[in-house]
Amino acid sequence: MNEDKDRFLLDRRYTAAFENLEDSTIATLACALEGDLKDAFARIVGLSEGAFEDTATLGALVRDGIAKRRVAHDSGVILAEPCTQWSIEELGDSSEDPTLEELHVLLPKAIEKFGMDAVRLMVIQYSRSLKGFRQLVVEDERFAMPSAVANMGVLEKDEAEQAAKRDARKARKAEEAAKKAKQQGKRR
Repeated sequence: MNEDKDRFLLDRRYTAAFENLEDSTIATLACALEGDLKDAFARIVGLSEGAFEDTATLGALVRDGIAKRRVAHDSGVILAEPCTQWSIEELGDSSEDPTLEELHVLLPKAIEKFGMDAVRLMVIQYSRSLKGFRQLVVEDERFAMPSAVANMGVLEKDEAEQAAKRDARKARKAEEAAKKAKQQGKRR
């Protein structure tokens, strides 16, 4: 259950991140992929052959593929992979569970090399599993995750309208019950 909850929360975080990315940024991140990563990414989001050649439309195609296939999580992990691999190498033995201090040293270099958006996608990936990243999203507003409540619009209902709907439903049920009773009476 906990793994499902983590996956759900990460999906929400990745979806929110992609909603805030420009198409040009998505295209830049996708074009930075190489070899097998690029091929895997194209399969996951359903890109046709040659999609990487037109960077003007690539971001929109990726965004559409992510939405249609519901693959924000997988897409976010792959788009952050170059940054993630570099960070693992930089952290060395600490990469299994870096401290907040180690991340504060690493992240400026990662942002300079890969850009803030790639780093943000990497942070999302580890924000549920590694303590340093969990602390980072709490303490650093650049990586703060929107709360579930902030992402969900509050549905405001007109109480008078709701009462009218309830009354109409009761009347319809009463009418159906009377009709059913009348039909059963005729059968006997």
